[in-house]
Amino acid sequence: MARRRTYWICQIAGWFTAAAANFIIVAARETDEPAWRLAIAFAGGALVAIAATHGYRAVIQRRRWTQLGPARLLPRVLAACVVLGIVISALAAPLWWAALGHVGAIGDWAPAAILSWAWSTFLWSAVYFGVHYFERWRQLELEKLQLAIVAKDAQLQTLMAQLQPHFLFNVLNSVRALVVEDPAKAQATITALSNLMRYSLQATKDSTVALATEIDMVRTYLDLEAVRFDERLASHIDIADDTSALHVPAMLVQSLVENGVKHGIERSPAGGTIRVAAWRDRGALRVRVTNPGRIGSGDDSTRIGLANARARLQLLYGDGASLALRDDDRTVVAEVSIPIAGTAA
Repeated sequence: MARRRTYWICQIAGWFTAAAANFIIVAARETDEPAWRLAIAFAGGALVAIAATHGYRAVIQRRRWTQLGPARLLPRVLAACVVLGIVISALAAPLWWAALGHVGAIGDWAPAAILSWAWSTFLWSAVYFGVHYFERWRQLELEKLQLAIVAKDAQLQTLMAQLQPHFLFNVLNSVRALVVEDPAKAQATITALSNLMRYSLQATKDSTVALATEIDMVRTYLDLEAVRFDERLASHIDIADDTSALHVPAMLVQSLVENGVKHGIERSPAGGTIRVAAWRDRGALRVRVTNPGRIGSGDDSTRIGLANARARLQLLYGDGASLALRDDDRTVVAEVSIPIAGTAA
């Protein structure tokens, strides 16, 4: 409502200010026309211009000209200004005749009137699109800031989940046992932990990473957890070849797998299998993570990670992306859909 009110204030004030300026210029010249007749004529022209440019605005909105780049927009604006120059001149002429009693031969006034109104509507267009482009730029900057904040928050929460004491203690205890039993495996475990920590710390440098890179870290994480859970944890990863180069938000799949281990494998005495799959589906990249169990309602399942992931998807891809969580025959399924057009590096 406030935006609409501002528009009409600017519309009325702008055109009547222009009319007043033109009136002063014409009235200052030597003319036989009474000032009040000129004032009525210019006021009538302002009213016609308000109506015409309001209709022009409706065309702009309907055809989404504000989404066009300068190269595609400029020819459309120039053509529209010429048309509006003709339309406003034609509609204002009867008002001028009514106010002044004459308008003269059409050849004497029409070219100058059309040029004047076309130029005026071009200036109107420059202001209108300038405001919209400024607001669009400001919105993009705001979204970048929001994305940076959400990404930083996601990194901190991921690090807390990965590097919380019990996770580190469990890995280190496993390494301590392996040092004697299997020194080579102990070294491999330390290397895997180092790689995982490095990836987590670097995840916010780029908002997205190649799916293949993300899956490598998922495998590293599962290998670390397999040391602790042994036969209780199995994994199956099925990534279609044509999806490896597509990009996903950094740590997105990783966090879904972590949730599966924490809320599925860890709570099940018999353990189970973490499954990760990715494929193309009708112009979208789909990633599915499944784990045994059911969606919990306890206080220890806060869904903060899922809300964070949804916020990042919204900021990166808008309404074209989604993250759904559902129960499916004693299995929890988390499924992400990302438009392929938005998965380029």
